[in-house]
Amino acid sequence: MITAEIPSLLEPDSVATEEHRSDVAHCKRFCEYWTADPAFREALPKDPYTVTKAAGLQADPLAIRPLWELDSEHPAHRAEPSLSLLRYRSFMAEKLAFRDRLQREADSVHPGYQAWRARQLRRCAGELGQTKNEGLVHSGLAVELCEGCSVGCWFCGISALKLNGAWPYTDEHADLWKSVLRSVREQLGDTAGNGFCYWATDPLDNPDYEKFCHDFADCFGVYPQTTTAQPMRDPDRFRKLHEVARRRGCKIDRFSVLSRGMLRKVFAEYTAEELLFVELVMQMDGAWAGKAFAGRARTKPEKWKKSTGRELPMDAAASTIACVSGVLLRMPERSFELVTPCRADQKWPNGYKVLARHTFGDAGEFEAKLRATLSLLGERLPVDKIVRLRGDLRLEVLQDGFALVGDYFRQTFTRKLYSGVLALAEPLAQGESTSMQLALAMESVCPLHETLAFINRLFALALLEEEL
Repeated sequence: MITAEIPSLLEPDSVATEEHRSDVAHCKRFCEYWTADPAFREALPKDPYTVTKAAGLQADPLAIRPLWELDSEHPAHRAEPSLSLLRYRSFMAEKLAFRDRLQREADSVHPGYQAWRARQLRRCAGELGQTKNEGLVHSGLAVELCEGCSVGCWFCGISALKLNGAWPYTDEHADLWKSVLRSVREQLGDTAGNGFCYWATDPLDNPDYEKFCHDFADCFGVYPQTTTAQPMRDPDRFRKLHEVARRRGCKIDRFSVLSRGMLRKVFAEYTAEELLFVELVMQMDGAWAGKAFAGRARTKPEKWKKSTGRELPMDAAASTIACVSGVLLRMPERSFELVTPCRADQKWPNGYKVLARHTFGDAGEFEAKLRATLSLLGERLPVDKIVRLRGDLRLEVLQDGFALVGDYFRQTFTRKLYSGVLALAEPLAQGESTSMQLALAMESVCPLHETLAFINRLFALALLEEEL
């Protein structure tokens, strides 16, 4: 039995040996190949060692069999775990804990934004499912440093336009960039430090990307995470970028891998050890993790079905790649939006809502407009706002109250909580009155303050539509 404690790999003061790091790196590479190649997945159980060797992989497939053996009744799942398996699982647990910490500990100096973000987490859990929501860090900031993207993925979940130029790091732009970052930090706090400098763009399209990232790190104390779909564009550039990012506090970078041919090139160029802290997001046809049905993919449903092997209609959980509940900053056009994830639909085909949008000419205007936007976020629903249930919810009248029901959510409200609950059910379902109008109409049944308190309870639970 293996009883030794498994040391951390993610933390900067890790005491893990090089042998430990290499072991985990090769387990990771094995799992990546298994995820990407359906033929490998099918052949592996028949002759694990021969199939693994033919793929050029170095991990011991039997030592980590529970990672790829889908039959939970297989003896491998009941056997004592190998050291390699324990190490890899520990590394994965570290990464998941780090992701959860980013979501959970994103405290903001702005109480209105903090309350609004908490509502978005609750809404997404009910709208997209808790499992999907756990994978969304709800970052406070995303930045575009280019207009469009050179890659042109047919399935782009946020419908990136063709590349129309990068925002250069001139003296003028650098001054504006640093001032804008300071304004974001002063108004949102360090929560924006879990942001990143790309959106409907590929970061490596901007030749000055690293300069902007250095300023970001100077402002927030951590280098922003990078995701690129161009891992082979300039490997030496990425190596330097990744090394600096790790040194300045970034835990994980990512490659979006578009084909198995690209994956083979990545494996040939980068060692497993070099990519230990680089996640490979498999986007090729037949990959284990399917593409989201959002953005440009929604215009090609047949191609999407062929690529993913799934049918429509589909689970709402796979209908967004957006992971920001905060500020989407587009530096080339000097604009910003307040955005939050949602299921992709006809109104929001790119899988995120835009609650506000502003342009700005200089740093002072940006600061003023951001402050004004954040001032609209609060802990209570304004009394002059229409009270409207979320579009994904339906109201079911019960004997002693009502239930609000969605694909991943059901919550019941009874007279024990609020005595006017039955009388409020119909006008609430109609969604045509403000909270004050509802409270006044309910006065013969329940005191005004109790009705307002109940409506604000629904608001805090993110059960109402929220528009600025």
